[in-house]
Amino acid sequence: MQNWSVHTVSLHDQPGLWDTLHAASADATVFSSTRWLTVMARAFQRRALGFVLTESGTPAAGIPLLLHKRGPLRIAGPLPITLYAGLLRRPGFSAGLATLVSAAERYFHFISLSAAMNGDERGLFSARGWRIRTQQSIRIPLGDMDAVWEGYNQSLRRKLRRASESGFQLDDDPPTGLIVRMFEQSYLRHGKLPPIPGPTIDRWLSLLRKEGMVRCFAARHADGRSAAVRVVIRSGDVLYDWLAGADPSVAPSSSHWLVHSIMQHFSDHGCILFDFMGANTPGVSDFKRGFGGETVEYHEAEWYRPAVLRHLNAVRGKRLRFRRGFR
Repeated sequence: MQNWSVHTVSLHDQPGLWDTLHAASADATVFSSTRWLTVMARAFQRRALGFVLTESGTPAAGIPLLLHKRGPLRIAGPLPITLYAGLLRRPGFSAGLATLVSAAERYFHFISLSAAMNGDERGLFSARGWRIRTQQSIRIPLGDMDAVWEGYNQSLRRKLRRASESGFQLDDDPPTGLIVRMFEQSYLRHGKLPPIPGPTIDRWLSLLRKEGMVRCFAARHADGRSAAVRVVIRSGDVLYDWLAGADPSVAPSSSHWLVHSIMQHFSDHGCILFDFMGANTPGVSDFKRGFGGETVEYHEAEWYRPAVLRHLNAVRGKRLRFRRGFR
């Protein structure tokens, strides 16, 4: 009989067990780290928890969740702009996952997580009543920038050539306020509210910059105005495209130029892979697919305890998908 035990730990106060699992997991990224999760919890006024399954005392698998109490309900909503964080496991470990998931279900009334799951894992979650939605992202190898250029479609190459004639400069320290403003404008310009309120993004980004966890860039036009902004995150030799905004009235194709310039910069500094962190929204996904690369899958999973919550969240989800979905 396996000696399994599930521990619920506060990542704010007792991160040791989670950190041990994170260090041993091949699936670990910056998004599943204690630093990232606790900063996000501060920004959104949540409590960061880790559910860790141990096997004979050794961490084997885990799920990170942000606790939000709504009356008597304990809710772990979607982690904003945080992919691949929802499930960690020690290499080769598969048994016992149901024990871990069961413990999280007993604690919460609603859970949402994002993870790259294999077929067996998707089957386990589905059998327990979780709703699984397959999503896509695009990854671009950065080892050879000549090959990256060849992977661009013809339209993108023309845009980059025209953009290079506009005299753009790469600004590697744009103000947080500028980034937030352009992020909001990118939604308001299309008649949509930003998926995350500006003050929350400002607070979150300020904390991440203070912790040195993000790099911020802007495409500055020859006249001094910023035409596009982008925030990226480096995790080992992988670069993640995290947050973006643009003002096309300043200069068209500035976002295309900025993505290309950022990839060139980090390719020169040892990154071997660029991840667009989602390519699921019409328009945005078309923009990203123009850069070529490989389409990869990840999964969003949701679980509700009472049936009434399933109904209420379905109504809420339709509204949020209209407002959200910039990935």
